[in-house]
Amino acid sequence: MTTMLKMNRNRQINLPSAFVAKLSLGEDRYFKADLKGNHIILTPVDPVERIFSKESLDLVEEVYEAEKKLAKPVTPAWIKKAHHSA
Repeated sequence: MTTMLKMNRNRQINLPSAFVAKLSLGEDRYFKADLKGNHIILTPVDPVERIFSKESLDLVEEVYEAEKKLAKPVTPAWIKKAHHSA
């Protein structure tokens, strides 16, 4: 599917409704834009929503590092014992 697009004075380009329908694109979608030679490649992406702050993630990492020294290794014998006791 190919079409001609015109950039408006605000440097915006409108995607044809056929493109939007074919790719099931909705409002407020994000696109990854790659420049390959003299071609612009737009790829729809689903952004990862940030749930935790950097400080929270740093705290999780700190706790993980402290606790992992105390963790028991998972071995075939441990799995067998845990499976039979359930």
